[in-house]
Amino acid sequence: MKTEIRILYSLLFLCSVSLFPAVHAGEFDSAYFGRLLFEAKQRNDWLPDIQRINPELNEATLYAIQKQYVKARLAGGETIGGFKGGFIPKAPVGGILYGGKRILHGEPQLLLEDFKLLIVEAEIGFRFCQPVTEALISVEALKAVVCEIMPVIEIADGAIADFGTVKKDFNHLRNTLISINVASSHTLLGQSHSPDVNLDRLPVSIEHNGEQIGSRDTDQPFEFWQNVLLIANDFVLKNGYEIQPGQFIIGGNLTGIHPAKVGSYRASFGSLGTLSLEVK
Repeated sequence: MKTEIRILYSLLFLCSVSLFPAVHAGEFDSAYFGRLLFEAKQRNDWLPDIQRINPELNEATLYAIQKQYVKARLAGGETIGGFKGGFIPKAPVGGILYGGKRILHGEPQLLLEDFKLLIVEAEIGFRFCQPVTEALISVEALKAVVCEIMPVIEIADGAIADFGTVKKDFNHLRNTLISINVASSHTLLGQSHSPDVNLDRLPVSIEHNGEQIGSRDTDQPFEFWQNVLLIANDFVLKNGYEIQPGQFIIGGNLTGIHPAKVGSYRASFGSLGTLSLEVK
């Protein structure tokens, strides 16, 4: 029965795609497609796959669509809690992290039915204590405005029909994620720590029902501060946003991307502590 439902969703989605005429990037109405994304989100429906609708769109147009989508979400009552990046340094992308009720603490319980495709990722958050309104010239300048770091579980919603097929094509996945604001949904924040903590060899792992499903390879370098610097300069500021005190940046997952199942998740971050959540 579940297989039949998935097939039906896919057929309905393909039919909906055929309603949108292919246009050149220069003719693309970013506000219109931003509204389509917003309206689909309001219905808790699958989001339009902009890359499938028009695979010729350039990155600037995809970010214009993202910005219109975020603008609609903010007008609908959302706030900006922070910013996120991914695929760094291979092919960086950026997006907004929503604030308010979408920032979680403690050991929350999530309902699988509230998401189209619930995904959890273990990350490190960098909280700013001063505003950033112009480009930071170095990591040292970045460190001067970051007052805390903390363990984070990002709770994303990859609400694209046939996501399993999409993620097999990296270019398709990347472009689609740009348009849908990098699948941002919620973030679970842990206890804050001094930014002086050495992150170079910090062990990070994540478990589902007590079984490890991902871990950080500490033999591979992960440029935490450089990643945050890149996101601040090349995404936040270049897209007309500013970083306000209390907002934070996460710079990439450390244990892999994990489509969530019913059960308990626990992420361990060495000296930074642990985070847990329950999916029902």
